[in-house]
Amino acid sequence: MTYRELINQVLIRLREDTITSDWSGAINDSTTVSAYQKTIGALINDSKRNVEGYHDWLNLRETVDITTVAGTKNYNLSSGQEIKIVDVVNNTSGIHLGQVSRQYINTVKYPTDNTGEPLYYAFNGTDASNNLKVDLSPVPTTAQTLSFDIVKPQDDLSLAATVLKIPSKPVILGAWARAISERGEDGGTQSSLMAQETGEAIKQAIMLDSGNTEYESDWFVKENYSHGTVNFR
Repeated sequence: MTYRELINQVLIRLREDTITSDWSGAINDSTTVSAYQKTIGALINDSKRNVEGYHDWLNLRETVDITTVAGTKNYNLSSGQEIKIVDVVNNTSGIHLGQVSRQYINTVKYPTDNTGEPLYYAFNGTDASNNLKVDLSPVPTTAQTLSFDIVKPQDDLSLAATVLKIPSKPVILGAWARAISERGEDGGTQSSLMAQETGEAIKQAIMLDSGNTEYESDWFVKENYSHGTVNFR
């Protein structure tokens, strides 16, 4: 579903005028899109980010390969975005790297000279461009290819024709709940109901995406949408 279609789905539920133009550029740059319609677009992105955080959605998975350089410990892994590392494998040796803390590497595991085939990685903040950095340990002595299996959130939707990568239903319901809460029209009654429906929609989407039945979705429903309370991150 495109960004414009997502906005319209929420507007329909709110009984507001929908975007009727064929504008294909950035929603916020359009002179035919009303201020309120643009606000709903912002709520769509808020809801998208929220839903993205509850599961390692298959459509957000990708592999980032880095080639090590002898004597180099630190590597940039992302381009200014928050990511989650699911797995790291050394394609040269077939070894899976384990995640540890920098303190563990520096003070416990390898307090002195530490070179050889990388067995561990640790997060080491970001650089000036907000690129995520990782340290390898031991520090590689040869060129090797490491594959990072990551989950990378989709950029905020901007262009009208951009297609949402994750399931649309929970994003629509989440944005609708936010809009109702923002209006304050029902004293919280309808927004609480929508919170429950949003939670159920995400639970079902997770089950379909993962092929699992309970363990990946129970924590979400219990912790974030119990008793109809919307967890607006």
